[in-house]
Amino acid sequence: MLRKFLIIFFNLFFVLLFSNTFAQTKNNDNSTSQMQALYLINVTIGGDFPLSGSYSASRTERVDQLITRISLQYKAEILGSTPDEKLLSLIRKNSDNFSKRNIILKRFNGEQINLDLVKFRLTGDFSHNPYLMNDDVIIFPPFDIEKNFVFITGAVNREIRFEFVEGEKLSDAIFIAQGLNPAFSNVDSAHISRLSSNGEVETLLKIKISDNPLLQRGDRINILGDAYQKDNYNVVVLGEVKRPGKIFISKNNTTISEVIKRAGGLTDKASLKFAEILRNYNTVSALKKKVLLENDEGIQLTLEQEDQLLKFKQNELLKMYRTADITYDDTLFFNIDNALRNLEGYSKIDLTKLSDPNSFESKYIMHENDVIIIPEIRNEVYVWGGVANSGYCQFEEGKSIIDYIKNAGGYSEIAMGDDELYLIKGKSREWINVLENEKDKIEAGDFIYIKKNRPVENFWYYVGRISAIAGILGGVATIFLAFSK
Repeated sequence: MLRKFLIIFFNLFFVLLFSNTFAQTKNNDNSTSQMQALYLINVTIGGDFPLSGSYSASRTERVDQLITRISLQYKAEILGSTPDEKLLSLIRKNSDNFSKRNIILKRFNGEQINLDLVKFRLTGDFSHNPYLMNDDVIIFPPFDIEKNFVFITGAVNREIRFEFVEGEKLSDAIFIAQGLNPAFSNVDSAHISRLSSNGEVETLLKIKISDNPLLQRGDRINILGDAYQKDNYNVVVLGEVKRPGKIFISKNNTTISEVIKRAGGLTDKASLKFAEILRNYNTVSALKKKVLLENDEGIQLTLEQEDQLLKFKQNELLKMYRTADITYDDTLFFNIDNALRNLEGYSKIDLTKLSDPNSFESKYIMHENDVIIIPEIRNEVYVWGGVANSGYCQFEEGKSIIDYIKNAGGYSEIAMGDDELYLIKGKSREWINVLENEKDKIEAGDFIYIKKNRPVENFWYYVGRISAIAGILGGVATIFLAFSK
C-alpha cells in the first residue's frame, strides 16, 4: 500500500515540475520574441533599385548595411542556382548596377536626408549613412553611368569614372579619386574636356586646381603633373654569371657591360659566343602583355582573350602576305621563319667583343625586361640523322666530319652518304653542305646532320605516280594531234 502511494506521489511531482518548466520556457520564448519584435522595423526601398520592396531590418542597422545585406543575399541565392557562366557574369554586373550617390532617405515624420554611400565609404562619415528607423523609405535615383558621369585621370591615386551629382566641384572629383598622387611633381593645374550635346565639338579648359570650378555632367578631367620616372626598371641575367637573377638598371642608360659587372661578372665556364639577348619588339608580344595586364596580370587567359591573340597573329601574317611575291611552296619556309621571329625576338649582337671597351657591343644599352642568357661552354659537336648513334661527340681541333660520323657509329642503312652531309652552325643555325675534308669549318657547338633516304614506297604509290604521268602525256598527245590536223 505504501509503495503504491509513493509511486503516485513521485509521478504527480514530476508532472507538476515538467509543467512548470514548460511554462517558464514558453514565457521566456515569448519574452524573447517580444524583445526581438521591439528591435525589428519595416523599411521600404524604392526608385531605381534592382530589389525594390519592403524589408525587415534592425534598429541597429544603418542604410549601407541593409543595402549590402539584401544585395549579398540576392546574389547568393541566384548564383547558387545556375551553372551558366554568362548568366552568372550578367547577374554579378546587374546586382550592383544601382546608384550609390544622391540617395534620398524619407522619415515617417517628414524629414528628408540626402545620402552619399560613396563618400561614406571613403570617409567613414556617418552623416551619409544614418541608422534606420521604422517606416523609413529609401529612394534610389535613376542610374546611368554611361551618360551621368565624370571621369578623372592623371596625377591622382585612382583613375575613375563616377556618378555625377549636381553642385560638385573639382575638389570633390579629386577626393573621390583618393587624392593627388604624391609621386607626381608640379601638380597645380588640370585640363577639363567638355563635349557638345552631339559629341562633335570639344571645349578644352585649362584651369588652376586652386580655382576649384564647378563640374558639369560628362566632364573628363586630366590632372596635370610631371610623370613619375622612378620605375622598377630591371633586366634578368641567366646562366654563367656569379650572381644570376634580376639586375636593377636606370631608364635607357645602363650598358650590358655594367649589367654583367653587377651580376658578379662571368664564370670560367661562360660562353659569350652563344650568349643571347631576348628582346621582344613584335606586335603580338605587346598585345599579349596588354591582355595579361587587363586580366589582373598572370591570371590564365579566358577563351575570348586566347581567341583575340590568335586573331592578332593571323592579322599580322595576312599583312605580311598581302604584297608578297612568293609561290605557295615558298610559304612553308616563310611561315617557319616568321614563327621564329615572333617566338625569339633576339637582339643580334656579338658578345665576344664585350672585352673591348670601345666596341659597340660593350656600350649596348639595355632595356627594361631584357633577358641576357649566357650558356656554359660546350666543347662538343652534336651528330644526328643517318647515323647509328645520335648524340654529342667531344670536339677536337682538326677532326673531319667523317671522324665525327665514325664516333657516332658510322652511317646507318638509310643514310644518303657523303654527298648529303650538312654542317649546321651552332650560333646562326646556317646549313652548309660540306665535303668530308673541310675540317676548319667545324667548331665547338656545331651540329652535323646526315640526310636520310626516303622510305621505300609500296606498290600502289608507284602505280599512282605512273598513272598521273600517263594522264599528263595523254593530254599532251591529244593537244598535239588536234593541232596537227
